[in-house]
Amino acid sequence: MKKLSLTLSLTFAAMLTGSMQLANAAEKSYSLALSKPGEPVSIDIEIYRGSITLVGYKGDTIEISAKTSIYSGKDKDLKKVTAKINPNTSTRSTKGLKSVKSPSMRLEIEEKNNEVEISSEVSNQHIDLVIKVPQRSSLEIDLYKGGDINIDGISGGLELEAYQGMIIAKNISGPIVAETARTDIVVSFADLAKTSPSSLTSHLGNIDITLAKKVAANINVQTYQGEVFSGIDKDFVVIDEIKKNKKGKKQKVVLGGIMQAKVNGGGQALSLISYSGNLYIRKAK
Repeated sequence: MKKLSLTLSLTFAAMLTGSMQLANAAEKSYSLALSKPGEPVSIDIEIYRGSITLVGYKGDTIEISAKTSIYSGKDKDLKKVTAKINPNTSTRSTKGLKSVKSPSMRLEIEEKNNEVEISSEVSNQHIDLVIKVPQRSSLEIDLYKGGDINIDGISGGLELEAYQGMIIAKNISGPIVAETARTDIVVSFADLAKTSPSSLTSHLGNIDITLAKKVAANINVQTYQGEVFSGIDKDFVVIDEIKKNKKGKKQKVVLGGIMQAKVNGGGQALSLISYSGNLYIRKAK
């Protein structure tokens, strides 16, 4: 993440005024005013453990609600590493001492010229974020552990990555680039932006999309072990991928393996790739 000049840290709640809830509790909220109301908004969110819900609305502030709890479980995909203790180093005694657990959260919010960064990198803290953002916002989100990423009513570009949870995006226009490691991606398109291609990739999960009637797209599908289920009128046909570059550059040719259907005469590319799961393409009713 880029470091921006204005930093608002929820850890130091006593230093903040305005709509910050100052009680020493595990729930806090903050209303962030943008530097340039009415102009494009870029939001970058990086959370180590938790869940993220973003809802687009017709407003010019970012409304953040955060709830946190201490994570005391174990990650199945991690193994404990025990370091060898130097015999010449004495172990510190804890006799007469008690462990102090902090109930407060660590969430950093930074904003400059409508570029917003929200992050929490504390590994033993599970944080649930619910954020209202201007509909025109562009989002870049990384969620490493915990729950899901939920998006609703965003018309800007989306870059989403979840390592354990699902990605669920409703009423979006894209472009969208989304990837999950183990779980499903579920997306409903109100429209599909023509500015750049979109792609959804799941390594072990399914991909399920629903297209509004007006969406025009070239839908490319590819699954290595799963199946493809389609509810659109157009048939999928096998295509070849041929990229010819300038002299001295590498060329790439893929014969077969990719199927394509042109919806409403075709348009921007929308690629769906799952290595082990199924692909579902639906029409909105």
